[in-house]
Amino acid sequence: MPIEVDITQRLATIADATLDIVATSGIDGVSIRAVAKRIGGSTTLVTNYLPTREALLRNAVEHAIETWGEEMEQVADALPEKERLAATARWACTTTGNDEVLRRLFMEILGRSGRESEALQVLTTDARRGRTQLADAAALAGAADAEFAADIMHLVLRGFYVSSLEDPERWNSESVTPLIDRLVRLLTTDS
Repeated sequence: MPIEVDITQRLATIADATLDIVATSGIDGVSIRAVAKRIGGSTTLVTNYLPTREALLRNAVEHAIETWGEEMEQVADALPEKERLAATARWACTTTGNDEVLRRLFMEILGRSGRESEALQVLTTDARRGRTQLADAAALAGAADAEFAADIMHLVLRGFYVSSLEDPERWNSESVTPLIDRLVRLLTTDS
């Protein structure tokens, strides 16, 4: 009788191993063999689910985005509608846990991947979804021009991702939160 495998859990385990490798060795350290070694199995254990290195990277990105989405929903759903834009922006500027590793991975994928990259396509889709969520939150917060507010917030948050990598002592949760709060007030206060 074959062993039942929880595919979702297996993909999460592979994603976590991939991210561990990115944290210790960078994106160049990611290979099917390295991931298999990290999870204590053969390469077949990985290739049964993800047959290529590109698929490993896509899986890691999808897993991270899904986890972030769940965290974001918990933050936003617990607040009144008017406070969701500020909370969303503050949450996006966290510098705890594996945020740095994920941002580094995302930046490397953006810089190295061609248009056909599955991982890049996942990042692009997520960026568009995030920008739409910002527009919805801006409208709920009372922004006179929710689309403009979302564009500004999107660009600022994406800029923070880069800045937090190039100068983490200067650009971290503590230093950016007051700036984000001020920007949200500017974008949602009637002039």
